[in-house]
Amino acid sequence: MNDYFKSFSLHHPTNDDLQAVFDLVVACDIAELGEPDTDLEDIQGGWEDIDLSQDAWLVSDAAGTLIGYAAVFSRFDRFTFDTYAHPDHATVELHRGLFDLCEQRARQRLQTENLDKGQVTLYTSHTNHDLNQIVEAAGFYLKKYHYQLEIELDAPPSAPTWPEGSELRNFIPGQDERATFDFIQTAFDRPGRTPPSYEDWHSFMVGHPLFNPDLWFLLYAGESIIGAALCFDYAQSGWVRQLGVLPTHQRQGIGAALLQHVFGVFFQRGKPRIGLAVESENPNAIAFYERVGMKPLHQYNEYQKELLS
Repeated sequence: MNDYFKSFSLHHPTNDDLQAVFDLVVACDIAELGEPDTDLEDIQGGWEDIDLSQDAWLVSDAAGTLIGYAAVFSRFDRFTFDTYAHPDHATVELHRGLFDLCEQRARQRLQTENLDKGQVTLYTSHTNHDLNQIVEAAGFYLKKYHYQLEIELDAPPSAPTWPEGSELRNFIPGQDERATFDFIQTAFDRPGRTPPSYEDWHSFMVGHPLFNPDLWFLLYAGESIIGAALCFDYAQSGWVRQLGVLPTHQRQGIGAALLQHVFGVFFQRGKPRIGLAVESENPNAIAFYERVGMKPLHQYNEYQKELLS
């Protein structure tokens, strides 16, 4: 154990700690971004995929105040570290201690579970310069940026125009999982991308606590999906987690029509704010979202570190 934690209480969380961890993460969001950018359901969904007794830690001070949280997730083809230090206690030592806990656990899992996950991913706010310096000093390198875009409607959007012969319907649980997964992998395919397994995608998307088939929209031409918008309804806003158009049907206005439909649905649900995230490696997508009225809100850094080198 890192010597830093000898002065604090270090223990594994239980589900009873969910609200306290959420409050800590929100405090970090507000300090960095000026507003909350985390939902309780996201933390809850992540915890369902890990062993809390081994893969997550809480750090409390002598008064019992939660000042740090860390967790290791095995997501897709790599590990992901989630680490948070309360803004009032965010020392270099606390951050490094949280990183060390995660890295020790990841290396242990590499040995005991015979995993082939040599990379670690860690995300930070682009505006948190102090934390980014700490991350880089810990051996992480900047891989790419992620942008969060948002639109806030003051009136219902106009109805979308669909391609002739197409049909929009909702996702049907127990029927559409595999076809939707296959479509998303085709729509997202690009050089260098490693697709997730069906099981990882299913856990990340269908297994999310906020999964609602009424907010998953599939556009069909005949028997084939040609476009899809897979959304979640969060407490503060609507969220488009995955949006795709079949490559053979791009540049036909399908993506814009899907978003227009999504905007209208969330507006009717009392959520005039709708957001999504896009990678910096996809500048065409960023330009597209801006054309439909979305504006950049936050920027995040994606850091990586090699464990097998």
